Amino acid sequence: MDNLYLWGRRNGTTGWKQAAKVNCVVLASMSVTLIGCLISATSRVGGIEKALFFYDGDCDGGSVSKVNMVLHLLINVVSTLVASIKQLLHAGLKLAFEGRGRESDYHITIANEEFLDGGSFYPPGAGLVQSGFESFFRTWYTRDAMGLLYDSEYIADDEDLAFGYGHAVNLTDYADKNSNAVKNISATASSAGQWERLELEQCKQEYINCGGLKEHRSLVLVVDKPGGWVRNEIWHLQDNQTEFWARYVPPDQPNHLFFAAQCVIYALRISNRPTVCENTCSLALGQGTIANGKAAILNSPDWEFPFFDDEYASLLNGTNATVREGNGSPPYVYFSGSTFTSGLQPGTFNMSVKYCLAEPLERTCHIALSPTLLLAVTLCVVFKTITAILVTIVLSRRNQAPLATLGDAMESFIEQPDRITAGMCTVGQAEIRRAMRVRKAFLVPGPRRWQPLRQRRAAVIPMSVWLTSYLLFAIGIGVCAYFLRDIKSTDLFGSFFESDQNGFIDLAFTFSAGVLLANSPQILLSICYLAYNNMFTRLQMAREWSLFSEGYRGLRVTDPKGDQYSTYRLQLPYKYSVPLIAVSIFLHWLLSNTIYLFVSTGGYFGTDGFLFGDLVDSSLPPNTAVAVGYSGKSLQAMLIVSCVLILVPLVLSSKRLPSNMVNIGSNSLAISAACHASVLSHAVKSRPDSLLLDSPSVSNNLDLPQTPRSPERLRTLLPGEGLTHDANGGSIEMQRLVTTSTRKSSQLSLASSNRLLLRRSEDSDSNEGDEQQTGLFTKLARSKIRWGVVPMPPEWHAEYDNEDGAVEHLSFGVEEDDVKPPEPGRHYA
Repeated sequence: MDNLYLWGRRNGTTGWKQAAKVNCVVLASMSVTLIGCLISATSRVGGIEKALFFYDGDCDGGSVSKVNMVLHLLINVVSTLVASIKQLLHAGLKLAFEGRGRESDYHITIANEEFLDGGSFYPPGAGLVQSGFESFFRTWYTRDAMGLLYDSEYIADDEDLAFGYGHAVNLTDYADKNSNAVKNISATASSAGQWERLELEQCKQEYINCGGLKEHRSLVLVVDKPGGWVRNEIWHLQDNQTEFWARYVPPDQPNHLFFAAQCVIYALRISNRPTVCENTCSLALGQGTIANGKAAILNSPDWEFPFFDDEYASLLNGTNATVREGNGSPPYVYFSGSTFTSGLQPGTFNMSVKYCLAEPLERTCHIALSPTLLLAVTLCVVFKTITAILVTIVLSRRNQAPLATLGDAMESFIEQPDRITAGMCTVGQAEIRRAMRVRKAFLVPGPRRWQPLRQRRAAVIPMSVWLTSYLLFAIGIGVCAYFLRDIKSTDLFGSFFESDQNGFIDLAFTFSAGVLLANSPQILLSICYLAYNNMFTRLQMAREWSLFSEGYRGLRVTDPKGDQYSTYRLQLPYKYSVPLIAVSIFLHWLLSNTIYLFVSTGGYFGTDGFLFGDLVDSSLPPNTAVAVGYSGKSLQAMLIVSCVLILVPLVLSSKRLPSNMVNIGSNSLAISAACHASVLSHAVKSRPDSLLLDSPSVSNNLDLPQTPRSPERLRTLLPGEGLTHDANGGSIEMQRLVTTSTRKSSQLSLASSNRLLLRRSEDSDSNEGDEQQTGLFTKLARSKIRWGVVPMPPEWHAEYDNEDGAVEHLSFGVEEDDVKPPEPGRHYA
């Protein structure tokens, strides 16, 4: 195996080859690092199924966000070098989650300032309603009304009952100091004074215009009610009700607590509609007790509302019981009012909030790694590393010159002319491709009349490549347009970035399945980018070729010698490659915003109101929501950018090609046909006479332009058919001249070859110190050359001249050869 010589320029290693070797080192180092990380991760969690949480901390002001940012910057740098696994590499660390989970459970207390300063309070509060009391009015019962008065177990049968005043709690719990309901109120009274004070606007935004609990949890609405509430001033109860409430709330003592409840904020998603925030204590916050509740409160500078609306005030003022007949069952009693309260006095339950006290929420954020995705990333990188090393080794062989650039191919064909393409210097890629498509036809070498090339750069790209590339572009744009139309029909554009206001796919996902689905469009984008890059490469190759018809230039090769030069790029110059890389990165980023994996910890999204189905991913923490979302705005931007980008190749290809150069495109046969140099060139190496006479293969080394028998594998128009510009503007540069004279032998004799060489007087090597040159045309290939009319020996003219006039040859020559451009109407072979 050949040594790579990764550091330094041993044996003339320069340009892209040296960059390729450095990339191999980077890839190999990355492969070893990923394998080590994979082994460590799987050993710590005991497999690849569960995520590895390797860093955590406070979400607000902690180091988690900084570490997460550094990791993603590192991923961006590395993935730019290894673009094929960029999306999976990002997904492997996606378990930094949304970064900030959103909680859902909180406790609300409505009280005055004395409640915070140790004032007396009596649960459930002066409102004489327990958390979730409204559930009673929405339920049918078949029990005796007075028995129901003292038996509150009916509410505890369903803990999920919540319609605006919190979750249901047994009324009897308020008589037990050890119950959770009383403990929560007592804890709030003792600690709320140290909570963070929120002004009305901020408090409204967090708890009314909600989006999950991000910074605070439990809430106290401090109401402007000096002295508190007295039960008998609010309620005029009946005798039996007075007796019932005596064990909970004294009739004439100030009560600095009005209401307390356990609440939940959760995300609710309805198909084809934005996600909305639902609050089980919305009525306790005044959203449903005034006209245009939510909007009215948010738009008002103050915060005033009646705690009970007219409907609930009516129901709390007494019980309306009716007897209804059951269908085939005994009669039952339907209660449409309260059996616990009556005589609610108007105006006594109006709330005027002064400010809020909110419990700071200490949230722990995690950075975690998915071993499953890390395994996929590692396999991709290892495969790419092996491929890169093998390719670099093959192209670095000393006994085989690499053909990585156009200059490499030109140098090879100049030094070792191909007998198959001799006498076809005017044949372009269009004729050769047409020959391949026509059966029982072959390319006939010989003189052809030169016609100036009247084509644009679009002709250098075969029609099949145009059609294939723009079919891929059409598929990608069509997919974007289809989904954009579907989004427009629902008007669900949401945010440009990841957001719960965007749409979501109505399917249940595990983390791995969501990553694969969200990143699957990246494959199509990568294929389209390769096709896009290929078109620029062909156009740039045509430009590089055309420059040899305008002046003398050195070849851009892998291992430069003489006047040749090398670059760290292969085909595209930096003015194209850098913008193309930037466009690729931008499109992949844009697509990652268009369809993305949405992961969030906490209970806000982790309910069946947001998630589709009940699929649980055991590799993630509890209450973790996984969904695949999409952004209409980002998709619209993606569509617009794509439509603009596909016009760029059309604009660039509209430029005209030089009229005095053959269109070779990227066809190797056309390149070979244009590279048959003349032995009369001043750059052809002269040799001692004894060397020529002793060499048994000198005729093969000379390989002068000649007319060989055309093999059957070369197809073209049938002999005798004229090659002209077709009606559709086809790329036919020449009109074939059918000679009438009998062709002479194509093989020059050894003696005539010697005479040709002995006429040369120049020294063979102008660059002392270079490795020994063994090819006849090596010096020519290493000089500054130009393509055009070059002088040929008499033996060549005897072979090709005919009664129509002298025939000349088109190939490469140095400045001393005085290379001229071809003239219209003259014949060249």
